[in-house]
Amino acid sequence: MKKTLLILFILVVNISYGQEISKTQLESDFLEYSNLISKGEFEKAVDFMPTYFWSVYKKNEFLTKMERVAKQMDSISINNFKIVNISEIIKSKNKKFKIIVYSSDVEFDFSKTPERVIEQYKSQFGIKNVKIDTINKLIKIKNNSQMVSVFDEKLKKWKYLEYNPHIIKRVYGIETQAELKKHVR
Repeated sequence: MKKTLLILFILVVNISYGQEISKTQLESDFLEYSNLISKGEFEKAVDFMPTYFWSVYKKNEFLTKMERVAKQMDSISINNFKIVNISEIIKSKNKKFKIIVYSSDVEFDFSKTPERVIEQYKSQFGIKNVKIDTINKLIKIKNNSQMVSVFDEKLKKWKYLEYNPHIIKRVYGIETQAELKKHVR
């Protein structure tokens, strides 16, 4: 009986310890990834993206698009970055996913930004979360978004991808996109 209890205790400790390491690693890597994005260090940031993503998208083309968007958002500043929530593991098509809800304050010069894009920001983030400072030509956005983390079994690491239903569907399929959508706020 004592031996059974000891084995059960060891299993519980190992499972709990393993989950804590995974959560800690997920949070610290996510914060590092986000920091690289905010600094415009896209070549380093893409190493934190899912390996399988690159079987669908070409890395050089993706980097070019990221750099083009960054130039449009001249002198971007991302502050008050916080992880709000991390979901439990979501399993789909033999892969493990988590949804990370995060918030941040984004500020950038909007003088090169077309009006239609500003309207898209208002639609995406909500009118009350988008403030225009016409004197200093700054746009300030209170961002609340979701990120999908995908566990890479080979690397034993979580990888990150901004939640975009079209990209998720293209990379992981409609079933996974539908499953993840259930967990997005």
